[in-house]
Amino acid sequence: MEGDNDQVTDLRSVEARKADVLGALEAQRDLWLATADRAGQPHLIAVSAWWDGTDLVVATTASSRTAANLAGSPHVRLAAGSPADVIMIDASVIESVPANGSPELADGFAIAVGWDPRAVGDGWAFYRLRPTRIQAYRGYDELEGRDVMRNSTWLEQG
Repeated sequence: MEGDNDQVTDLRSVEARKADVLGALEAQRDLWLATADRAGQPHLIAVSAWWDGTDLVVATTASSRTAANLAGSPHVRLAAGSPADVIMIDASVIESVPANGSPELADGFAIAVGWDPRAVGDGWAFYRLRPTRIQAYRGYDELEGRDVMRNSTWLEQG
């Protein structure tokens, strides 16, 4: 049973998981974004994402299925990492703006992710996503205690 004790000591605290999530969000440029239409049909795309310290900002064409889903339901799920090191983010759409309608947002996004939707063509929009729940876990051993954010509030160790 000595190995079990070693394994338990390797489990990350809430603070360590939060720090790992923040590090990944600050470095991450690509996430998976899951939306659903009004009938509940799921849709999944890869998106570039900018973490501005509070929200994730993603861009997609305003005429896309994803944009239609975002307009129909403000609830989304984003994922980052691998099956061995997962970050799951439930979020709500709090704002959408045309890419050419907000120079500050577009400039921040371009600096963070390395490309500018305004340069790609017309019809792009930004969606500001506010995390409501964030989970972080490395394998089955970390499933318990995986929440690091609930109700848009970071959890503290306790």
